[in-house]
Amino acid sequence: MKALSSLLLASALVLLASACSTTELRHVGLLQASSEADLDILQQSSRIRAMNPAELAAEADSLQKHYASKRSEERRLQLALFHAIAPSPPADRARALSLLDLPPSDANGRGRNHPLAQLLLPMLQDIRRLDDAQASSQQKLREAQAGNEQMRQKLDALREIELKMQERPKAK
Repeated sequence: MKALSSLLLASALVLLASACSTTELRHVGLLQASSEADLDILQQSSRIRAMNPAELAAEADSLQKHYASKRSEERRLQLALFHAIAPSPPADRARALSLLDLPPSDANGRGRNHPLAQLLLPMLQDIRRLDDAQASSQQKLREAQAGNEQMRQKLDALREIELKMQERPKAK
């Protein structure tokens, strides 16, 4: 479930980034890119998906350092996008949500009103709900399996008692 939702998110971003030029994106109205920086952020998604684990770790470190040194909207969005679409373990969807869901005054820019934030926030919130539902289902499954194991042990004990009763010599 998690992999499917991540794949859908990545596919949507890659399609937006690779299949459309700046003019087409503005014309279609899917994303009103105000600058080349916005498109660079979208194209970052295809690069992230192609990285190996060592490259992902280096990219995460680099993005975090750049954001810590200068907190700009572009760097905030780059870091949020990385955490939103990178495979685990560098991915941190909660961190991506916290970076994207900022009021405009706190974000040195448009905050949650940025088109990329408006695109990613609902998807990440849905993924979080799905992850929570999956965790809940897995917990219920573990509890049911534990209950089944207890019942199996009781049934085995009853079978042993039954076998011992059959082996006992009959009283005359």
